[in-house]
Order: sequence, then structure tokens, then C-alpha cells
Amino acid sequence: MTGCVALRKDVYYVRLTYYDKNHYRKDKWVSTGLSGRGAKQKATAMIQSLIDKYSYLEKSEHPAKMADYLKMWKELQINEVAETTYDGYHTYIDRHLIPYFKDLNLNIQDITAGHIFDYVNYLSNDGGRKDNKIGGQSTTSIRKIISILRQVFDYAVLYGDIKINPALQVPLPKKKNKKDERQVFMTAEDAQKMLDAFRNEEIGPIVFVTLYYGLRKSEALGLRWQAVDFDANTITINHTVVGGSRIIAKDSTKSYCSQRTYELLPDVKDLLLKLRDQQEDYKRRLGSGYVVNDYIFKNPNGMPYRPDSLTRSFKRALDRHGLPQMRYHDLRHSTASILVD
Repeated sequence: MTGCVALRKDVYYVRLTYYDKNHYRKDKWVSTGLSGRGAKQKATAMIQSLIDKYSYLEKSEHPAKMADYLKMWKELQINEVAETTYDGYHTYIDRHLIPYFKDLNLNIQDITAGHIFDYVNYLSNDGGRKDNKIGGQSTTSIRKIISILRQVFDYAVLYGDIKINPALQVPLPKKKNKKDERQVFMTAEDAQKMLDAFRNEEIGPIVFVTLYYGLRKSEALGLRWQAVDFDANTITINHTVVGGSRIIAKDSTKSYCSQRTYELLPDVKDLLLKLRDQQEDYKRRLGSGYVVNDYIFKNPNGMPYRPDSLTRSFKRALDRHGLPQMRYHDLRHSTASILVD
């Protein structure tokens, strides 16, 4: 059972979230009778006592099936972690963990270290992929998936559903030495070849700006017209777009120091002015079918680029022009080497 404070009709309530005997998620709202200044802090202090008082509502056993337990744990995290973190949990649990353990049809109490070890081997081989490509999941993905499993089992131990965490006994694939990771650092000549090749690509403008300023992908996707001052010739980084198959917008950057203002370089200014005119033309032609928003880089229908879509488009464009494969983030790495050149 978990609890949180919420204001309803000027009075603070504690919302208790629990699972009943049929393992359906339920909420119970309990009025604290508190309102006004300082009431929220007092109401928060009451949460644990209310959890103890109403603990009888919660079923004595959590969902026994491992697949059900994973689903329950994921739902509990929705208000506990950042949206981007939850998005990762959702992807790994729904696409990888639940299908695998649903096929096993085992209760959580019956899962052993051997089952987890077999699962790591499964992920390391072709069975762990969902895109039908040869090879297993990356070391990073496997470590993230097993990390989630460890958290789920820790929760089960805490609530007395199992005695030990079986995932703690299973060794994880070692992280690759960063020196061994394939990173691309383009020279100024290489970069110019790429920009020339991408000139007529739809994603050409965002690649151009990313490379010129050394932006992170999230920063480039998050650029909005309001961040560009064509009179003062400045462009400000203060908004990001993250996520994978969906867009998660944040009025923040990776760190405080990442919020910064650059000079609007002449080449970039010309490009953005042309892009703005092009988008106005799309808007006129599509009418109500055009998605209105303030983002600079988007599809012809006005819909902002999704992070995963940009990654795929970038790789396909590299293939089309016979350019070396690289990650989108390698554009940022290359900015420094270009400046050195």
C-alpha cells in the first residue's frame, strides 16, 4: 500500500493505493480535515499511520504469477519516478519481461536464480530481439532489464512475498570499455560531405543545426521558434524533447549548464528563415490538417519529429548516400573535432 497527499475542495486528503484480494488496483481517499497554511506538511506526516490503519484492505498475497506481478509493480511506479524513467520501464516490461515470463507461467515464489540466468542467455541471443535482426540485446539493454527485475524482486522481498531476491545472484554482462565503443569523429571535410549529401533530405536542417552547434538530439528536437531572436541574432537552448516512440517535452536541459544562448550564425539564420517560410506554405496548403505548434524541426504536416523516428531517418539517409554509419550523437562529438580543424 502506498499513500500520497492531494488537495480536494480546500481540504487535504490522503490517497491510499492498494491491491485487493482479486489483485485489482484500488484507491481509498481519507480526509485529514486539514486545510490552510502548513496543512500539507501535517497531512504528509499522517500517511504512514493511515497505511497502518487501513492495511487490512490490502490482500494478503500479491499476484502470484510473475507476469502479473511485473504489471502490478510497473503501475505502482507511475507516480514514483520521472516520466522518462517510467517510459523506459513500460518499454522493457511490456515488450520483454511480461511476454517471456507469461510463457513460463510460473509464480513469483517459484522463480530461481537459474531462471534468471536462462533469461540473460535468452536476451544475449536472437530470442531477445524484437526486430528480427541477428544477434541479441546489447549489453546496456540486458543490464537495464535485469536491473528492473532486481527492483521487482526487492519489492517482493520487502512485502514478504518471497524470502530472497534471486536476481542478485546472477552475474550481468560486463560493461564495454568506453575506449572500445565505436564513436565517429568527423573532420571538417567529412562534415561538409555529409551536409552536401543531406541538402535535399527532409532532416537536413536539423542535422545542419545539430552539427554546427554540437547539440544533443534532445536539444535539437526541442528547439522552438520562440528561442530564436532574428533581430538580436541569438538562439537559446532551454527546452528538450526526449523519449522513444512518444514525445516527452521538458522545459529543462540535461543540466543547468546546458541552458545556454548562442550567436545565430549567418548560415543557420538563412536556413531557419527558409524553413519558416516553407512551414508557412505547408500550413496554408494543408489548412486544418496542419498540426500547429512552436517546434522548429517537424514533419511537413507540422507534427514534431519523434526521437526514435529521427534516429531511423538519419541512419537511412546515411545508407542512401553511402556515408559511414554513426549514431546521431556522433554529430555532437564531431563538432569539437571540426572546430579543431
